[in-house]
Amino acid sequence: MYRTPIRLWPIIGLFLSAASLVCIPTSSVITLPDHAAQGSASSTMLPANCSQPVDAAWIEKVSHIRWVDYSSPNPNPDGGYYQPTAESINQDLLTLKKASFTGLITYGSAGIMGKQFLAIAQSLGYQGVIMGIWNPNAQDELNNAINAAGMPLVLGYSIGNEGLSGPRDRYTVTELCSAMSGLRTSTGKPAATSEDIEAYYRQPELLSIGDWLFPISHPYWHFTKYALDAIQWEQDQYAALRRRTDRYIFFKEVGLPTAGAYGLSEANQELYYRGLAQTEVPFAYFEGFDQPSKTQASVEPHWGIFHSDLEPKLIAWDLMGYRLFTPENTSSNPMQECSKANGASCSIDATGTTFLVGKGLQGRQYSTSLSFNTSGLPDGAVITSVKLKVRSAGVAGRDPLNNHQNLTVDICQPPFYKTGRPHTVKARAEANCNEDVGIFDKNPNSGWYTVDFLPAARQSINLSGSTQFRLKMSELPNQDLSRAYIKFYSGEAADPNSPILMVKYGLP
Repeated sequence: MYRTPIRLWPIIGLFLSAASLVCIPTSSVITLPDHAAQGSASSTMLPANCSQPVDAAWIEKVSHIRWVDYSSPNPNPDGGYYQPTAESINQDLLTLKKASFTGLITYGSAGIMGKQFLAIAQSLGYQGVIMGIWNPNAQDELNNAINAAGMPLVLGYSIGNEGLSGPRDRYTVTELCSAMSGLRTSTGKPAATSEDIEAYYRQPELLSIGDWLFPISHPYWHFTKYALDAIQWEQDQYAALRRRTDRYIFFKEVGLPTAGAYGLSEANQELYYRGLAQTEVPFAYFEGFDQPSKTQASVEPHWGIFHSDLEPKLIAWDLMGYRLFTPENTSSNPMQECSKANGASCSIDATGTTFLVGKGLQGRQYSTSLSFNTSGLPDGAVITSVKLKVRSAGVAGRDPLNNHQNLTVDICQPPFYKTGRPHTVKARAEANCNEDVGIFDKNPNSGWYTVDFLPAARQSINLSGSTQFRLKMSELPNQDLSRAYIKFYSGEAADPNSPILMVKYGLP
């Protein structure tokens, strides 16, 4: 129900208003002819109660929160409401919290979004909500907003959304100002409204509506889609607005879609957000999740920081500060069987859903390699932690970890085997390895063995390709005794048994 409308109208408006609005190259700010720029907001008759600028304390609080625009990716259609359930809200907000978001901006306050949503956000430790009111004339939304005012979590209200700059206004300025004044008087909290960035040039009175400026600033809908150009475009818009008003400016929506048109990708979105976060522009990420129900244009379903199934995109991994990797195909994850620890030849087998580590009959020694494509880590990532988890499929014979032995891991630069067929190679494949960079915990958790790598191992993680790890038992006796090995699930095993590599990192 509460969906940001299709962004085509601002583009159409740029052409229809060509007589009064000049549109110059996409990396530049939108400008007005002299006669329009001179028409200040004071020349437009606005109700005196339409604005009461926010104070420095409010700005300071808002500035220390990481904001994201929230709409449920999977609203419940039962009853014709298209609102999320409490369970889905809880899962959504837990996901956003992992990405260190501490503030939420919503679009409507009817039903669950005006009541239970706030209680869930507060229980999860969010620091702020700017509560959306889709229709300034909807008394149920206004009542919910008033009733929620006692929650410290509620910092203000966003009333209306692109309702004054479409093909037909959804409400009037008088109605908007009346709703703002009523909420401000009833709650003591500030209110603003949101229009597309170019509307603030065509309708200068928007500079004086609301207690802060809350514009929608999407470079994609203004013919700019590549990250570096888009960052500069955002800075230009922010600087231009600051020249025209002394109000606090906070961009309610900024973003780039990740699919739906040529040149769009997760990498492009990630570069854009990373760069924009280094500028002076205050903004909220648009939006938390992809919205499959938004089908008005090819890019509309793809603005999210997370996919609609809550899986992270690249920028979400950055904000979370870690990446999870699963192994590459089996041919890059061979199990090695040697007749002796220092035998002249070993058999390589890269087939099957399990592998062995330890000692078998007749002095056979088993180790295995796991390869992960770690090139998904961003350039310049500073790795702070590396953790590997493998799940046991059982022990054969004695448990080698109960015999004064350790399950250890090396980071290697070996030849990568391209076939799954068993074949013979030299002992340990003469791999170039950084050996014993971690020792697995001996007490598994639900079958999972975990190792935290030593700090010196972090520099061996390959940011531009694959990283291969070798699992082996330390101090294996070389006598022919009974079997003592652990069987582990390989990368070919179905979830949730497949090995997991977690790399934590920071960005400069």
